[in-house]
Amino acid sequence: MRVTRLFVNEPLTVGQALQLSEEATHHLVNVLRLNQGAKITLFNGMGGEYESYLINYQKKRGWVQIQNYHPIERESPLQLTLVQAVSRPEHMDYTIQKAVELGVKRIVPILTERSVPIAKNKIGKREERWRKIIEQACAQCGRNQLPILHKVSPLSEWLATMIQGQRLILTPIGTQQWYDSLEQTCPITILVGAEGGLTEQEIQQAEQAGYLSVQLGPRILRTETAAIAMLVLCQAFGGDWR
Repeated sequence: MRVTRLFVNEPLTVGQALQLSEEATHHLVNVLRLNQGAKITLFNGMGGEYESYLINYQKKRGWVQIQNYHPIERESPLQLTLVQAVSRPEHMDYTIQKAVELGVKRIVPILTERSVPIAKNKIGKREERWRKIIEQACAQCGRNQLPILHKVSPLSEWLATMIQGQRLILTPIGTQQWYDSLEQTCPITILVGAEGGLTEQEIQQAEQAGYLSVQLGPRILRTETAAIAMLVLCQAFGGDWR
């Protein structure tokens, strides 16, 4: 029987009786219908996981008892960074969720000419939603370390950042096929445009910053499809499935 996993954003220690938030209690008791004594795996994103069980719940708050710590990690050996142009909310959410499942270490949301506009006063709210998606995706797939989520920034600002390793930009007019460009080295940074892709000027700017233009075949892929496809290929070529 699969044990429920729950992210807790605070320090955890063996022997601790931890009071859960109202949101976590509602999820365990009212959504999953767990009873007192049910086993729960806790993780706080700092590595490892904690074997626990539900000891009590009253009204809207529950308590768990932490029994054991297990230094289990399910991270990919490949240092993957996804630089994703902000797309429509449902597409962006899906891309982030699947990127976490596919083992990325960093997610960098960027603004490009064809990105869906975000009002400045709403950027923080979007970033908070993406953090929640990352936490939930880690709980689902078994990761005990949260990928780093960078703040939303313009493409030009990101391109000025000094990064190590191989840098790839996905575009239908890429000069190379993916299998001719991937190197079995870490790290790898993948840049993907939003709906409509990147403009020619943006592609040129990325190439000048050291990015190699890569295509994934003769068909034009949706932004979320392109990102996921490339992450899968990277894991198959030099990561989890090598």
